[in-house]
Amino acid sequence: MKNSDSIRKLIRQASAKLAEHGIISPERNARMLMAHAMSMPEWKISMHQGLPTEGQYETFQHLIQRRSQREPIQHLIGSIGFHDLEVRVSRAALIPRPETELLVETALEQIKESEQDRDSIKLLDMGTGTGCIALSMARALPKATVWCADISKSAITLAHGNARHLGLEDQLHFVQSDLWKAFEGKEIQWNGILSNPPYIPTQEIQKLQPEVRDHDPILALDGGTDGLVYYRALAIEAPKWLSNDGFLCLECGKNQAEPIIKLFKKASWFAEKVVRDYNNIQRVVVFRRE
Repeated sequence: MKNSDSIRKLIRQASAKLAEHGIISPERNARMLMAHAMSMPEWKISMHQGLPTEGQYETFQHLIQRRSQREPIQHLIGSIGFHDLEVRVSRAALIPRPETELLVETALEQIKESEQDRDSIKLLDMGTGTGCIALSMARALPKATVWCADISKSAITLAHGNARHLGLEDQLHFVQSDLWKAFEGKEIQWNGILSNPPYIPTQEIQKLQPEVRDHDPILALDGGTDGLVYYRALAIEAPKWLSNDGFLCLECGKNQAEPIIKLFKKASWFAEKVVRDYNNIQRVVVFRRE
């Protein structure tokens, strides 16, 4: 292969290589990586008449090689679209999934339907990762204040960088904390607590796709033996930090909504809403105190 080959030919050859390595949608992956190598929007690639430069060609080949080894395409490109935002990603945090946009939409609906003062609302994103949830809430609610908490210092650094890049830094507070440990002794209550906690059962992690298993941080995946260890902690600890009219909005995995609802009921919560995702999986549950 030479950089004198047409872009279409290079993408076709790269697509075949990616397909051999089990990459889903190999042609789309190849186009995205070519667009990234050439610093242009993906939609322009099919219309571009020129040839890649030597540097662009070498960058593209390097990216294809890394993708064929199952490195996530989001890490190669360095960002991902999430709820109308472009969020920077790295190995420091879980790559945001489309399902998590449903968590944001559900939380926004809860606020819209309630009588809470949207101008003074306070929210907490527990286990913030890239900050995608908190950033989306802050963008949608310009006068809201949002706290971002995560046990990982590198995740907090990534989230803070995303806030600066998106011009939302003034609305957010960043706290490195193992759940609420860093908040102990502080008088604060939130109107809403949102979380996409680790929910993969420990024994299932090795069965995940290499892009997830080998590149997402284990702290963001491992939910303990049954995947519910963090939900138990949230059910017990969250009431102290939630206002009387506040809500708890949680993402969960396949077949987890019902057992989560049962364990929260034992802790005096009721499930106000259960939202299914695009695959008809019960993905988001909204809880309030009984």
